[in-house]
Amino acid sequence: MIPAVRQQTIINLLTENDILYMDFLAEHLEVSFSTLRRDLRELEKYGKITLLHGGGVQLNKKSIELSISAKLNLNREAKNKIALKACSFIQDNDVIFLDPSSTTLQMIPYLVNRNVTVITNGIYHINQLATHQIPCIMIGGNIKQATNSCIGPLAETALNGLFFNKCFLGANGFSKKSGITNHDINEYTIKRIAMDKSSESYFLIDSSKYNVVTMIKVASLTDTTIIMDKSIPDLEGYTNIILA
Repeated sequence: MIPAVRQQTIINLLTENDILYMDFLAEHLEVSFSTLRRDLRELEKYGKITLLHGGGVQLNKKSIELSISAKLNLNREAKNKIALKACSFIQDNDVIFLDPSSTTLQMIPYLVNRNVTVITNGIYHINQLATHQIPCIMIGGNIKQATNSCIGPLAETALNGLFFNKCFLGANGFSKKSGITNHDINEYTIKRIAMDKSSESYFLIDSSKYNVVTMIKVASLTDTTIIMDKSIPDLEGYTNIILA
């Protein structure tokens, strides 16, 4: 196995596990500890992993945008709580927008038999909506493989012609200083249009993303309603933050 393939395998394993140890990785990859250390140093050099005391290895979530399938395995219980709380704000006859986040995806089972129309640019989302026979509209565009979503000029043009009662959005990180942030400029544009076209906007963000700062500021903490799984002392006093 060439180094690049080994290193990607390490990243893939870490998306499914919070911490792995060198003895496990060496056995799984069938390599010596010296070879593994070279791979890990290379990944650490580019900010993709964090090496912990005691031989532990952890993904650096600040620098890597995970696929939606990988994100689904992270903080699942917290995301489910947030999704259930988010659905409590939806009323009969609402038209809502769901962006392609792993937390908004968990809202879909709670929308069954609700009198709502869902618009999304998420491919995972539209499949689940159709499976659950929830009235839905797909926003098409250029396919972003990592998030299984439609982005770009076609998606933006379609979205600009619509209006929503509410939009429910995800984010890669948030902090008091940097606000709500995201990896991708195209996704930033989609989120901003959705916010502008909605009477009410909600960001669904689990507490593990606090003080994670990614490339692009989407909104200030006070620009929108934020639904979280648990309180963070630094954020006490923000009346627009709702706990699930």
